[in-house]
Amino acid sequence: MTVWDPSERIGYLLWQLSQAYAQRIEQALRPLGLTQAQYSALVRLSRDGTLSSAELARRCGVTAQSMGAALRDLVERGLVQRRAHPTHGKIVEMSVTAAGVELALRGEGALEPCEREALQPFLPEEQEQVRTHLQRMLGALNPRALGAVGHQPPDETHGA
Repeated sequence: MTVWDPSERIGYLLWQLSQAYAQRIEQALRPLGLTQAQYSALVRLSRDGTLSSAELARRCGVTAQSMGAALRDLVERGLVQRRAHPTHGKIVEMSVTAAGVELALRGEGALEPCEREALQPFLPEEQEQVRTHLQRMLGALNPRALGAVGHQPPDETHGA
């Protein structure tokens, strides 16, 4: 019996790739005082507008608990604001402040070298294809990570 070669499995390759890339992202964001979850929250809120913490967690691909921890620090630093949903008392909405948008933009600049390094093995015309294929895979597995997916009613059980 022969054991399969893990490098032939998409899951293994994606896991290894995500681990390697996550280390680079962590190093790039550390001088800004941001974790990956915090940076992702700032970017999503900057792009998508006000969201419940539960929806934000889904779009960022993290657990509600991880997002809660990330948001607590961002709120304390004045980068994100919390407010009660106007009609659903159990839902807390999150919005980014001007300082949060500015830090998200600084984070984007800090991550640019990571992006260049990751795409370096590809010819310029292949780089857009890589992005497109990865977006298609992500869309199949977590479409919310790509942004708003139609109008979703508030989820009262997970919104707070």
